[in-house]
Amino acid sequence: MKNYYFLALMSLGLLYASCSKDNHDQSSNLASKEKVELVTLKSGVVVEKRGNQYLIGGDVVLSEAQFKSLEETGDMFPKKELKPVSIGEQNEESIQFKNVGVYPTPYNLWAMVRYTLSPNLTAYTKQTITEAINHWEANTNVRFYNATGQPTIDPTYGFAYPYVEFTQSTVNNSFVGRVGGKQILNLAQWQPAYVAIHEIGHAIGLYHEMSRPDRDNFVNVNISNVPTGNQHNFDKKTTNYSYIGAFDFSSIMMYGAFDFAINSSVPVITKKDGTTSGIGNATGLSFNDRLWPNSYYVPYIARSDVYAELAPVVYKPDNTVMTAQERLNLQAQLNNGNPNPPNCCRIPNVH
Repeated sequence: MKNYYFLALMSLGLLYASCSKDNHDQSSNLASKEKVELVTLKSGVVVEKRGNQYLIGGDVVLSEAQFKSLEETGDMFPKKELKPVSIGEQNEESIQFKNVGVYPTPYNLWAMVRYTLSPNLTAYTKQTITEAINHWEANTNVRFYNATGQPTIDPTYGFAYPYVEFTQSTVNNSFVGRVGGKQILNLAQWQPAYVAIHEIGHAIGLYHEMSRPDRDNFVNVNISNVPTGNQHNFDKKTTNYSYIGAFDFSSIMMYGAFDFAINSSVPVITKKDGTTSGIGNATGLSFNDRLWPNSYYVPYIARSDVYAELAPVVYKPDNTVMTAQERLNLQAQLNNGNPNPPNCCRIPNVH
């Protein structure tokens, strides 16, 4: 449990501060009437400018710091602050992640994903968000705290809470990982739950599956069938990422085979044998999708005190569930040897 304890302690330090999925159809993003401008940065990286926002990968929004880092170094996260951390006895080499995400540090992952619901959300989109959050919580260690209507600035120390604001829009997009302060997650109207599941995947730190540096070993990308203005959406992530394992064609983070196609009868992405079966058709998290968050997240229960209480179900990095005793042992480690939370202080947290 040594590495797990290390990760849990780091995320615990953040807990009290934070207390059309495009792989099927990019049409909601492409249909936006907002002017899109391609910008080539000094580093050579091409990004989209939509209004006052910059994006890469079609639906990944850049923070100011990430944009500056891309401009100067060609990478969103150029500095590796800490060695990767994980749950359980495994070391970095033995963990079998099956998806690609940010290089994990306590600065770009969450303890709990603090979020608010924008007043402009329709009832349908609110329900979609609830379904997506429930899906993540049922299948992974990621936990969400509904802070709608609560202060966004710490009343004592004056710092801005990091949080995600779900907002109604004409496009689907999100920041990747925790960027600090308010970060918008846009959802277009009438999107199914898998769209929100995908965008939340970005918010917790996942990139698109086909942005893996080794993707050419598993798929062919017919970039000539993609408009020039969208070709950068298929760029590979080559630095400061974490992944190990086989390519996941059924990942919720995978583009569909025909997304962005100029000729809609010709696929953009095919398997090495030329087929497209199963590419980007996920409506929920695959088994492999769950491995990355279950390696890096701890399922806390929202409380107003300093006790680190764990949810009844805690996943290990291989998606198996900790035994009751393993869970109590971890909870004791997190709380100076005390496995039993005080009979108080849970915070209402309705999604």
